[in-house]
Amino acid sequence: MYRNALTHFVAFCLAWFGLLAPGGVIAAAGSAVQTVYYHGVARQDYYTELLQLALSYPSGKAYQLKASGLFMPKQRAFDLMNARGGIDVLFGSVSHERLQHYRGVPFAILKGYNGWRVALINRQTPDILKGIHSKQHLRRLTAGQFLTWSDTQILRSNDLKVETSADGHGLYGMLERRRIDYFPLSVLEVAYELSLHQNSHLMIDPHLLLIYPTATWFYVAKDNNALADALLQGLQQAERDGSFERLFQRHFGAALQQLNLDTRSRILLDNPQLPANLSTTRQSGAIPQR
Repeated sequence: MYRNALTHFVAFCLAWFGLLAPGGVIAAAGSAVQTVYYHGVARQDYYTELLQLALSYPSGKAYQLKASGLFMPKQRAFDLMNARGGIDVLFGSVSHERLQHYRGVPFAILKGYNGWRVALINRQTPDILKGIHSKQHLRRLTAGQFLTWSDTQILRSNDLKVETSADGHGLYGMLERRRIDYFPLSVLEVAYELSLHQNSHLMIDPHLLLIYPTATWFYVAKDNNALADALLQGLQQAERDGSFERLFQRHFGAALQQLNLDTRSRILLDNPQLPANLSTTRQSGAIPQR
């Protein structure tokens, strides 16, 4: 078992630096290696590293991961992917509409934590969310969200007040001017987002945690069964041998600990966008345990 894990770790490192074709097949001259293009520019982040990891397991075909160089609104990117127009894989929340039009890879790559929300607030109102224990209490306040985010509809479906902006940076200005009371973001990104606005009068709320069930999956074109199967098999193997959890903790473990999630009040929200049968499937993105 140790030898197998060590062998795969070496193969993954070689694949990442281009010395081995992902899939565990040596990239000899003339060998057939399928290129998988992801959305945007070349980068090393959690999602690209996870794609590389998943495709590094043997699946009967060798893959190499490359940036498409294409950057556009997410819906356009999904449509281009389905048309095989230069993007092969995307990630996004699970919804009825996406599962109808695209091929989802049923593995919750964020472990459901994208539905755990902690708010940015104005430093002048540090306790604005203190003592909030129910949706009824929260309805007195106004949240800010980006216009096209799925979270906007989730909050509104729970009868919460939401002000939107088509400009992501504009939301931070709205919060500084106190046109909105709080700006909920994923626990996986809230600290990073605040770090981009260090000169602002904003802070992370220490009191409240909003939770709604969700799952974030990789998606491929509706007819791209081979890539979907390779990704699912690789993700499952990565979970079994522990490399998925190690990658997740390396990117998000420290941020999650710093938020003191166990000490916060919790409000559970409904997510009408989530297919009803998803909770019965493996890696459904169910609410993580404390």
